[in-house]
Parts: sequence; C-alpha cells; structure tokens
Amino acid sequence: MIPTIIPIDQGGIVVINTIIVVAWLIFSFLFWRGLRHFAVEEDRIFDLTFYSTLAAFIAARAGFVFMHWELFAGKSWLLVAALWVSPGLSWLTGLVGGLAVLTMLSRQYKVRLGLVLDTLVTALPLPIILVLAGSLITGSALGAVTTLPWGIRIGSDVARRHPVELYEMISLIFISLIMVKLASVSHKRKWPYGIVGIWFFLLYAVNAFLLEFVKDARVYWSSLSANQWILIGIFAECIGVLYVRGGGRERLRPFIQKTTNFFTEKGKKLHESVSRRNTQ
Repeated sequence: MIPTIIPIDQGGIVVINTIIVVAWLIFSFLFWRGLRHFAVEEDRIFDLTFYSTLAAFIAARAGFVFMHWELFAGKSWLLVAALWVSPGLSWLTGLVGGLAVLTMLSRQYKVRLGLVLDTLVTALPLPIILVLAGSLITGSALGAVTTLPWGIRIGSDVARRHPVELYEMISLIFISLIMVKLASVSHKRKWPYGIVGIWFFLLYAVNAFLLEFVKDARVYWSSLSANQWILIGIFAECIGVLYVRGGGRERLRPFIQKTTNFFTEKGKKLHESVSRRNTQ
C-alpha cells in the first residue's frame, strides 16, 4: 500500500499550491528555451507565457466553479475568487483556455503555431508530472475504490483507492518517450511543424479519457464524466488538425475523387437503363 503523506485537509493545500508555482516556473523556463531555439523574440515569448497562463488560470477556476456549482450556489460571488476559502481548479478547462489564447496570440504576433505546439511537447510533461506527484502525496484527487494491493488510503478513509496520479505519471513518461521517437521521425521525413505537438495532445487525451474510469468523478454528463467530454473535444480537434496539417486531405482527395466518379458513372448507367425501359 502506498501511504498518503499529507492529507489535503491537514495543510496539504499549501504544499500543492507551492508545487504548482514551482511547476509553472519550470514550464516557463522550458517554454522560453524551446521557443528561443526557434529564434522567437523574447518579448513574444513573455507575452505568450503571461497571457496564456492568465487565461489558463481563469479558465481552470471557471471550469471548477461550473462543475461544482453546488459549492457556490446561494453564496457571495467573492467566493469564486477566494481560492484560499474554497480551493479548486479544473486542469482540463485551464489547458483548453491556455491553448486557445496561445493559438490566438501566435497568429496575432505572427509566431508559427506549429513551433509553439512542438515546444509544448518538451515544456509540459515535467511540470505535469510534478503537479501529479504533489496531488498524490496530498490526496487532492480521489481514485475509485479498489481491492488491488497497491491501493492507497487518503487521510482517515478506510477504503483503498486507485493511485490515479501514479498511473498518469507513468503513462505520461511513456507518451514522452513516444514523442522523442516521433520527433526523430519528424526530422527525417520533414513533417510540418506542429504535427508532433498535435500527436502529444491526441495521445494525452486518449490516455486521460481511459484513466477517468478509475477516478472518483463527481460530475457526470450522461454516462461520461465532465472531463471525458472535454477530452473527447480535444481528441476531435487533434484529429481534425492532423487531417489538415498531416496531409490527410491530400491523401484522401484521390480516393474521394475515384469514389465520386465511380458512383457518378453507376448513376448515369442506371439512369440510361431506366430511360430506355420507359421508352419501350
């Protein structure tokens, strides 16, 4: 059994908040270094980092409030901003908000979005793993109840639960290794910038979607958790971008043209056959 070291209700909030700040500093450095490698101007990197972080924070808090409205209903609106009173952030809505602002600003500043996405592949995994480790030791996320021997007990909870953060850390390491391989293939085959980044978010969405089944999710929309619906949206967007940027449209175009011509010819022959019968 893996013990929980600092339960969230016994001072763990300070620990996890400190870890989040450290993780952000690491992300900022890796993001800066990655974009500087592509000769992006310092001012542009600062603006991208600052505004995307601000948007991610606002979106993360808004997502948490929306999905846990019962904690705020009938109370002062100041409680929404008072994280020290009612803590909580939604990682996935924060990710979507940050990516949306990065996309918008990249176009505005004429920084190639593909470079930004490829840089995120190297800048995100380590900070995410660090935050997951903090979440694990503070028990700020609950896994589903399990009888497996590596289940953990959180605080005074007698039930063993899946160490979902540990699962996520291990799977993220594997995804990062896959990204290293894809980056090598991308360099050899001269893939467009951004393809590796899109593959990272696609694989991350699939992995996180599956891990949601071993989490103690409190918010469900239909038969899936709220996070799973968000992940489906991320996955669909990645598929669309890969189709356009990865050359899928060009590869499918000849097939679509042949299929269209086939059915057009069959339709003409059927029409001519019916016309001859009607004139007899």
